[in-house]
Formats: sequence, structure tokens, C-alpha cells
Amino acid sequence: MIEAAESLSDAVGLAVACRALGIPRSTVYRARKPATPLAPRPTPPRTLSASEKARVRQVLNSERFWDYAPRGV
Repeated sequence: MIEAAESLSDAVGLAVACRALGIPRSTVYRARKPATPLAPRPTPPRTLSASEKARVRQVLNSERFWDYAPRGV
């Protein structure tokens, strides 16, 4: 469908070609644009270490907090 819209767009324009084929123009534009890989997100400076995360989980799973949601703790 996208190839048909591309070939028709040379003669009648992309909007008319997409309307005739029943596909959104955004689909054609998305197919034209190459996918760019996402850059890895940097680790925030205040991130807990692995041992700190383990300690927090241990406290949250303790008997004292069984009946609480994490947000309520």
C-alpha cells in the first residue's frame, strides 16, 4: 500500500493518493523515515546502589509492612 501511495503521489500528490487508498499520510511519512535507535538513558546521580535496593526490599517485605502498599510505607 505504501509503495502504491508513493507512486501515485508523484502524479496527484500524497494527500490525494492516501485518501484514495484509504491509508493515513502519517503511515507513509513513518515508512520514509528510517528508524533511529534510542540512546541509552544516563543513570541518575542519586540512584540507589544494589545493596541499598536490596535493603529497601528487605524492609518493605518485613512483617511490619505486610499490610501496607509501598507508597503507604
